Amino acid sequence: MNHKTEEITVRKQVLELSRHGLHLLKIRHYAEARLTFEEALLLAPDDLYLMTGMGDTLRQQKDFSAAAVYYRKVLELDPSNPFALRGLGDALRGLQQYGDAISFWKKYLHLKGSRDVFVLTRIADCYKTLDNYEDSQSYYQKVLALDPNDRYALMGLADLYHKRGLELPAIEYYEKALANGVTLINILTIVGNLHYRQGHFEKARIYFEKTLAQEPGNSYALYGLGNYYRWKNDYRRAVEFWEKILETNAGTVNLLTRLGDAYRNLGQYEAAERAYRSNLDKSYDMFTMVGMIKLRSLQGRLKEACDCYDELLRNEGEDRKAFATVGDLLIQQDEPGLALQFFRHVQQRQKDHTTVISIIADRIRQLEEA
Repeated sequence: MNHKTEEITVRKQVLELSRHGLHLLKIRHYAEARLTFEEALLLAPDDLYLMTGMGDTLRQQKDFSAAAVYYRKVLELDPSNPFALRGLGDALRGLQQYGDAISFWKKYLHLKGSRDVFVLTRIADCYKTLDNYEDSQSYYQKVLALDPNDRYALMGLADLYHKRGLELPAIEYYEKALANGVTLINILTIVGNLHYRQGHFEKARIYFEKTLAQEPGNSYALYGLGNYYRWKNDYRRAVEFWEKILETNAGTVNLLTRLGDAYRNLGQYEAAERAYRSNLDKSYDMFTMVGMIKLRSLQGRLKEACDCYDELLRNEGEDRKAFATVGDLLIQQDEPGLALQFFRHVQQRQKDHTTVISIIADRIRQLEEA
C-alpha cells in the first residue's frame, strides 16, 4: 500500500470513528464514546472535531479539568472555534470558575450572534452566583426578549429577585414560570410562603393545597397551612396540620412553639406543655419560654410562671413586651389579682430598667385603682 492510499484509509477510519463517537455521545454512552475518541485521536491527534468531541464527552462525565484541556487545544489551533468556546465555558462553570466561563461564552456569542438563549441563561446564572445582580438581571431579560415564555430565564429571574428580598417581582416571575411548565414542587411552597409574607393569605392557602395534592406529606406545605389556620384563629385545624409533620420528624423550634400556643389557646394545657417541653428540654428558646409563662399563668400556677419569667430575664437581660402580654392575658381571664401579683414580681426583677419600671408602675396603679 502506497503512502497516499494509506492516508486515505486512515482518513476514512478516522471519519468512521468520529461519526461513531458522536453517535455514542448523542445516546449518552459516554464511556464508550470516550474510548472511541481516544482511538481516533491516536490516528489524528490534531483533528479539531475529535478534540471537541472528546472535550464534550469528558464534560458530560464531569471530568471538567480534562475537558478544558481538549477545548483549549482546539482554540490554540482555531481561536474562533464556536464549539470549543461554548464547551470551555461549560467546563469552567463546572470548575466553578464563573468569571472565566462568562468571558468564553461572550466570545462565543460575539461570533454566533446573541440569540443563543441557553448560553445567555448560563451567563445570567453565573453572574447571579457571583452576586452581580445587575448583569444577571440584564442577561435574563435578554433571554425573555427573545422568548417571553422561557421557563429557565423566568425561574432564574424569580430566584434572583427572591435572593434580593424583592418578593413581589419574585412572586410574579415564579408564577409565570409555573404557568410555562415548571413542575418543581418546592416552587409551589416558595410562592405560598412569599404570598403569606405579603399578607396574601388566601393565595398562600391555594399554593399550599396544590402542594399537598401532589405530595400529601410535604412538611413545608403542612406548616404553611397550619400558619394559615392560625391566622384564621382556627387553632384546631392548625394543630391537625402541624401534628401531621410530627408523624415523620421531630419538628422545628418554631413549629413546636406554635403548636404549644395553639393547644394553649384551645385550653388543652397538657398538650401545650408537651410541645413547649419538647423545645425547652433541649435548649432555651425565648418564644417557647414566653408561651410557658402564659400557660402557667392560665393554670393559676403563678409561682411557676414567675420562675419561668426569671429564667427569661436571665437569658434576655431585659423584657419590654412579655410581661404586658401576660398581664393582659390574666386580666382577660378575669384574674386581676393574679395580674397584679405578676406585675409586682416583674417590678422587683426589673428595678434597674427605668423605662420598664415606669410602664409597670402605671399598670400596677391602674389595677389597684380598679
